[in-house]
Amino acid sequence: MNSILKLRIVLFSSILWMGFSQQEAISQDYDPDRFEREILVPASLDAMQLEVLPNGDIVFVEFRGTVKRWDRVSGEVLQLGGVDTFAKGEVGLLGMAVAKDFLESGFLYVLFCPADKPTTMRVSRFTVKDDHMASSSEVELLSWPYDDEHIFHMGGAMWMSDNGDLYIGNGDNCHFDPGLPVDRRPDRINWDAYRSAANSRDYRGKILRIHPEKDGSYTTPRDNLFPDGKDGHPEIYAMGLRNPFRIAVDDKTGALYIGDVGPNILPELGINPLGYDELNVATEASNFGWPSFVGDNEALPVWDFEKNEEIERYDPASPKNNSPNNTGTKDLPPAKAALIWYPSTESKMFPTMGSGGRSMMAGPVYHFDPSIPSTIQFPKAFDGRVLIYEWMRNWIQTIDPTTEDLDFRPFMQNRDLRRPIDIKFGSDGALYMIEYGDMWWENQDSRIVRIIYRRGNRNPVAKLNALETAGRHPLTLEFDASESTDADGDQLNYTWSVDGRAQSKGSTFTHTFREPGSYKLGLTAEDPGRGSHTVTETIQVGNARPQLTFTQPAHGSFFDWETEIAYSVELSDVDSEAVNPSLVAVQGEYRNRRYASKEEDEFTHPGLALMRQSTCFSCHLSDAASAGPPYQSVTDKYTGDSAALEMLAQKILSGGTGIWGELPMPPHPQHNINQARQMVNWILSLTHESANAPKLGNQGTWTTPRRATTNNWTVPPVPGEGIRTDGGVFVLTAEYTDQGSGNAAPLRGESSVILHARKKKAALYDEASGMEYVDMAGDGGILGHFTDGDYIIWKELDLEGITDITANAANLGSRTGRIELRNGSPNGPLLSSIQIPVTENHAYSEIGASLQNAKGLSNVCVVVHFDQPDGQTIGLNWIEFN
Repeated sequence: MNSILKLRIVLFSSILWMGFSQQEAISQDYDPDRFEREILVPASLDAMQLEVLPNGDIVFVEFRGTVKRWDRVSGEVLQLGGVDTFAKGEVGLLGMAVAKDFLESGFLYVLFCPADKPTTMRVSRFTVKDDHMASSSEVELLSWPYDDEHIFHMGGAMWMSDNGDLYIGNGDNCHFDPGLPVDRRPDRINWDAYRSAANSRDYRGKILRIHPEKDGSYTTPRDNLFPDGKDGHPEIYAMGLRNPFRIAVDDKTGALYIGDVGPNILPELGINPLGYDELNVATEASNFGWPSFVGDNEALPVWDFEKNEEIERYDPASPKNNSPNNTGTKDLPPAKAALIWYPSTESKMFPTMGSGGRSMMAGPVYHFDPSIPSTIQFPKAFDGRVLIYEWMRNWIQTIDPTTEDLDFRPFMQNRDLRRPIDIKFGSDGALYMIEYGDMWWENQDSRIVRIIYRRGNRNPVAKLNALETAGRHPLTLEFDASESTDADGDQLNYTWSVDGRAQSKGSTFTHTFREPGSYKLGLTAEDPGRGSHTVTETIQVGNARPQLTFTQPAHGSFFDWETEIAYSVELSDVDSEAVNPSLVAVQGEYRNRRYASKEEDEFTHPGLALMRQSTCFSCHLSDAASAGPPYQSVTDKYTGDSAALEMLAQKILSGGTGIWGELPMPPHPQHNINQARQMVNWILSLTHESANAPKLGNQGTWTTPRRATTNNWTVPPVPGEGIRTDGGVFVLTAEYTDQGSGNAAPLRGESSVILHARKKKAALYDEASGMEYVDMAGDGGILGHFTDGDYIIWKELDLEGITDITANAANLGSRTGRIELRNGSPNGPLLSSIQIPVTENHAYSEIGASLQNAKGLSNVCVVVHFDQPDGQTIGLNWIEFN
């Protein structure tokens, strides 16, 4: 394995160098529009952390214990193994790091809650060999207990420095109730951060630093906070932290950057100072003061909860820990102030941080290296800058730690991020990022992307539009390339081909296919700089596609939770005298969004998307056997079988018979092994209660999602009980595959209707301009913050019969503003206008208004305006259509 990986490193560097040698010298100036986002892993289940290997591969871990590798050459995702993890609340597999010599040693370190000891956290080393991580390779390094009454603030950051030191971030494990976690009463131990973060004999609320050895042991650096172990654990490097979720080490300076998620001390509680999130920097072993100090070493009160009065406030130069729950030293190291701190409200000190929920993340430091043979590395203008990012406010910024004002600069502020949860630079100088997705737990829109800086001429993007791609022969079809784009604004030249033979130039193409068969239509778009992009489309001739039409429910109408939706589908096929409507497969799926942004595909399970493109549903349904077994039977048979994923994936590729009867399953060579694994993953995720399993027949009912009672949801739940994305869409899709005609292959027909939740969340838009996506702690969930002129669009809402609306909104500024609903665009016909007055504490409230000129299917644009717009913001949670 090692020789192959080393060869791939050489090839990776060579490929980068070939492109670099053709480019002009890299200047410090840069164009922010040249940053591009590439989707590497389109879906993962709650990916938590990643590492970019020197050969360009990515190793990443998922919350429930899965360890995977993305292969740079093939683009496939391989499951290396699993860590036997207890996952609940905020405990699970929280962090990972790899040894610097991982390609030779295979050493991978994880921070997790072990299933065999579910009231402990553990740091272990596993070994990956030949793309397999055996559970028997585990070597435990250290572990500690936690209080499992309330599983919160568990940290999870891990980082391996260039010198081989392993940093481990661990939270204070206190209850999340708003207020001060300094309750020392015997029955309130989970409310006392002095027992954990301020306790030198407790690993919680700390950054641990150890040096793992080859034999599975570890040493502790001599410059840790308590190196001799007399006054505290020798593994502690930094203490006095609430929830250090993401950290980063600058190997050039040795500085440790810590993103510390702060307390829920809200203005209405009357406690001074407020709760802050912090970016801390440790250039040496440090105490950052929690729970005695926040921000710029502002002292918090020590409280007597029996008498409901303040006892004292400590001096940051000589802090104390007098809690009866403390098992460490009472005299603590001096407290160090934060580098950046900000509350839930707008910060006067750091205004670029915004407002709303808080979840500060410390990202890596970028160091520009002109010797790197890479045409995609970040520009020199980013040299020495620290990337900081916000999981709840959904932004990335960069700062210069050597300047007094830190020189805050936004990064990709006009791009639609989806909650960045981990970012790392690769050896190619590009930024790799996990976008966690809208929901906490069990996301289906979680993914891994790479952000590159594209120099020189940028390739065009060819787009091939066709009204139809199949039909009886002779078949004359028209194709259009006019929606192709070029980021440099170049004039494009087009070449059309059929089965590899060039046929025509120009942006449109008409061709008659005279004989039955399968044809490959190609479109190549080329710019004057010889940049090109080719797309293809398969044309099936000799067989007309089956036609399906939903007669009910109406496309774009609204649905209510926990109700039955009656559906009816009409089926026709001009090539068949008799169609069988009972073989129509109807599938229901709840999604956060109907349409994605311009640069993204729709968020759906990639395995399901692949199955829709294949003929799977013509042989397999959910709860009724057809040519093959129902998918729920497959799920029931293989649940808990660790070998099932690989076995079933191989069977999809090669075909087979004998398990479910004598009728053979044909092979599917058009798919690769990674695609087959994604399809199997979707099948094995089904249960008898699943909202996604297809049903048989062209008529029936579908029950919209119900309220979940656990976090391990088998159906998408409705609002409440911790669910924070309640304003999406319900999609009904009908599919039918015919039997083919003569020499023509079978064809699949499909039709969909989109139903909207009555409460449309602003953050779950279909298109947006300027709106900031944030998360508000509590019941608000994800919100939209609008300044003057910002807008969103929800597409294809059926407004027939809708007479009034209710908006859940707040004015976050000092002047009255208004929310307008318009048809189609910010300047379209006015549908409604809602005045949003200034309220005390910027509280959200429900404000009603009538809807005018509402007719049929409409793209509803929500735009915000202020008569005096300077610095004014409106927060919008949802709009309900009644």
